[in-house]
Order: sequence, then C-alpha cells, then structure tokens
Amino acid sequence: MKSTDRIQNQRMASEALGVERTLIRLCIEAASESEHSVEKWRRQRRTLERLPSYLAEALLSHLLRRRLLKPSLLEVFKHSVEEIDLRGETSVDAEWMAYIGAFRSLRSLNVSNCHRITNSAIWSIAGMTTLKEVDLSRCSKVNDVGIRHLLSIPTLEKLCISETGLTAKGVTLLSSLTNLSVLDLGGLPVTDQTLSSLQVLTKLQYLDLWGSKISNKGAAVLDMFPKLRFLNLAWTNVTKLPNLSSIACLNMSNCTIHSIFEGDAYRSSLVKLIVSGATFANEPGVFLCIETSHLSFLDVSKSSLSDFRFLRFMNALEYLDLSFCMMEDDSVALIASIGANLRTLNLSNTRISSTGVGILAGHVPNLEVISLSHTPIDDAAIFHISMMPSVKVINLNNTNVKGFTHQVGAGSDRHSFTDRTTKS
Repeated sequence: MKSTDRIQNQRMASEALGVERTLIRLCIEAASESEHSVEKWRRQRRTLERLPSYLAEALLSHLLRRRLLKPSLLEVFKHSVEEIDLRGETSVDAEWMAYIGAFRSLRSLNVSNCHRITNSAIWSIAGMTTLKEVDLSRCSKVNDVGIRHLLSIPTLEKLCISETGLTAKGVTLLSSLTNLSVLDLGGLPVTDQTLSSLQVLTKLQYLDLWGSKISNKGAAVLDMFPKLRFLNLAWTNVTKLPNLSSIACLNMSNCTIHSIFEGDAYRSSLVKLIVSGATFANEPGVFLCIETSHLSFLDVSKSSLSDFRFLRFMNALEYLDLSFCMMEDDSVALIASIGANLRTLNLSNTRISSTGVGILAGHVPNLEVISLSHTPIDDAAIFHISMMPSVKVINLNNTNVKGFTHQVGAGSDRHSFTDRTTKS
C-alpha cells in the first residue's frame, strides 16, 4: 500500500505541476496580449518586484516577441530579472542600455547583433558587479573605448566580442578580467603578442580565435591555459599545436595542418574534432596523436583527405562528416568497421554509389541520420537503407533515386519505403 500511495502522490504532484505551468503560461499570455493589458499591470510595481526571476524573464521575453517592449517598460523589471536576451533587436540602443544599467541583479546580458550599440551605450553597464556574462558579438560600433567600460566589471566570467571593432591593443586590455572562463575573440586581429598578454587568464575554459592573426609562435603559449576545454583556430595560420592535455573540442577548419599536436608519443583525449576545409601536409600520420577511444565527433568535410585508413581505429565515433571528400565505395568498409556507435553520417557530395550503401547495411545499428545528397546512388540504395533499423532522417536530394517500393513481409521489422522521390 505504501508503494501504491507513493506512486499516486507522485502522479498527483506531476499533474499539479502541469496545471501550474499551464496557468503561468496563460497569465503571461494575458499580460502581454496588447498595449492596453500591459498598461493595466505595469502600475503594480510592488507585485512585479516580488516576481521570481524566471517568471519575470518569461514575461519580458513574451513582450519582446510581441513587439510590446519599450525601453521605459524595462524599469519595472529592474528588481527581478537576472537574464536579458535582446540578440538581433535592431531598436536596442543607448536608451535601452541606460535602463538596463539600473538592474539590481542582472547576471547575463546578450545584445549580440544589436547594431545600434555604441561605446557610449556600453558605459551604462560599467561597474555592474552582478554581471557575469556579456555578449556583444557583431556590435561593430563597439571598439577599444567601449571595452574599457567593461574593465570595471571584475566579476565577468563570459565575454563574447567577436566581429566587433576591437584592435589588438584593445584585446590586451582584457588581461585584467582574471575571472573569465569563456572568451570569444572570433574575427578580431589577435596577434601572437596579443595572445601572449592574455596568459594571466588561467581560468579560461573556452577560447575562440577564428580568423585571428596568430601563428605557431602564438599557439605555443596555449599550454599556459591549464583548464582550456574548447579551442577554435579556424581560418588561422596555425599548422600545429603544443600538447594540450585539457582540450576536449578543437576546431582547425580551413587551416593547413602539419601535425595537430606535437610529439609522436603524445595522445590527446579529444572528444570533438572539426577540420572542415583543412589541407593536410602529412596525411598518413595526422591523426596518430589522438586517443581514438574518446573521439565521438569528427568533421573532415571539404578537406584534402584521400586516405581514410585512419578511420579503422575510431570505434567511439557517433558523428562523422565526410561530405565533399574523395570517398569512394572501396573505402566504405572502413566506415562499416567502426559503425557500431555511429548516429549521424554525412556522405553528401562523395562518390559513394548504391554498392557502397550496401556495404554499410548491417554494420550501423544505431545510425539515425544519413545524408547521401549529390551522390550517384539509385533506387537500389533504398533497400540497403531499409536494413538500417534506427534510421529516422535521410537526405537523398539530387541523386538518381526516382522511386522504390519494397514490400515488407509479415513480422518483419524492416522499414518500408513507398514511392520515395527526391529532387533531380
């Protein structure tokens, strides 16, 4: 009886929670129905000040989506809201920021892609010691002057300033923000010397440097960030890295790679590797430095790779992107040999035929997504795909598949595809 009572109580609690969520949703929708409804409750400031942050933020977000949020209305949320997401809002300017600067408990502010944000607008949030996260990505009018205002917020842990107007000199100013764990400098003119000046940021776990001016000389100081887990060096001149034992996710897309990590004896514990569009100077040995038992995500799309024998040892892969590579049927067996854990496989724009798809059948029991667009496969591939028990998403655009019907016998658990058509 006690067990039955417990289950019944849990069910009742779950139902009550569902009812509560529905009531909250209805209240928020009613409160943001029109300008008239907004005017009715905005005068009740004491009630609004007592709102839990998650409810206040939900209401604020709803008003924003319905285009009912004006700068002056922000004032009623200053005691309750902890997170504000205004990304892409073209009307956000210095007036909005002036109201936001009065928020008492603001922890996170996202104004990325708000192109009217200027240096003077940033001044309004200077000294807000509750702030931990600021995203100014693609606010092109913000430069070194604006960043100086942020230096008065030592509590910052996350700062995203990619594609802003900062210079290398402005980036060096960030060395005083020693609590940073996430720093996005994508698209900024970060030099080797600039990166060296940031060595004091020893709490960094995420560092984005795509499109910067750093070289191997600058990359050599990356081992001074002992907690670094994510590193993006896409579109840089870096050809090799020091042995970074903490790195779990690495992006070296569109780089010329001589060796991902230095030293033949070193084995990196990468979980995710993205080298899309990369040129490999030492193709046979480029992956030897990776401990393959950890690697679950690999993107080598559009790269110069032509020898895929490295795949034989990557048994932990769940995501594999080989699109736009020189992959042919004779290499598909390498994928099949490590297919047990694969969930997503992209073979678009390769030379794989229906014969190659047939080689995969029976070897990818957990595959859920397969892309074969712009390949020479025909209707025969459909039968082979039907033998992949977990497939949910298939991309056959621009192939020779015209239509195929496979009759499934009683008791069979294979998929049935009827008149499957694709774009030609």
